[in-house]
Amino acid sequence: MKEPTPDTADVVAAAFRLAAERGWNATGLDDIADACNMPPSEMRRRFPCKSSVLIACAKDIEQRAAAEPPAFEPEDTVRDRLFELLMQRLDLLAPHKPAVANILRDVPGDPVCVAAAGPDALRLIAGILEHADVVASGPVGCLRCKGLAVIWLATLREWSRDDSPDNARTMAALDAYLRRAEPFARILSRLPTMRGFGPAVRNA
Repeated sequence: MKEPTPDTADVVAAAFRLAAERGWNATGLDDIADACNMPPSEMRRRFPCKSSVLIACAKDIEQRAAAEPPAFEPEDTVRDRLFELLMQRLDLLAPHKPAVANILRDVPGDPVCVAAAGPDALRLIAGILEHADVVASGPVGCLRCKGLAVIWLATLREWSRDDSPDNARTMAALDAYLRRAEPFARILSRLPTMRGFGPAVRNA
């Protein structure tokens, strides 16, 4: 009987495991294929490069987050909603913290991987903004996505070094980053909307 082909979840689990054990630079597509018992040819057909595996890992976290979205209160501000959404994703990433730390260390030295993953990463960031009820489309939305991506990356780096039992340092850093971004967000919200795009923020 033919064994079932490993699914994306198996690839994601193998990628996180290998990144934790040996680092991202030392992990190749063939290594991931071997770790999840997938033929290398099938791995390369489904995941042409390592950046596509990274995006699969990120999409897995987003899908799990979307399945159990945090409950917002009516009085919550955009900053409150973004804080809850980003902390939820850190909670989901907690079992993979050593892997994420190694990826954050290694990926900046691979500009091809960064460039290849960039567009998909921004689309995932746009989804987080939309969940916070912030329009992420159009030129202004693109600026919002890039700004939140910078905040998310900085928060990930802080979290990867945070050894406090309750992520207190991470929460303080994320809150500070979001507060610093608010004046720029207000400027963006006052920019005239472009033809074909809706209001800057649906419910600030």
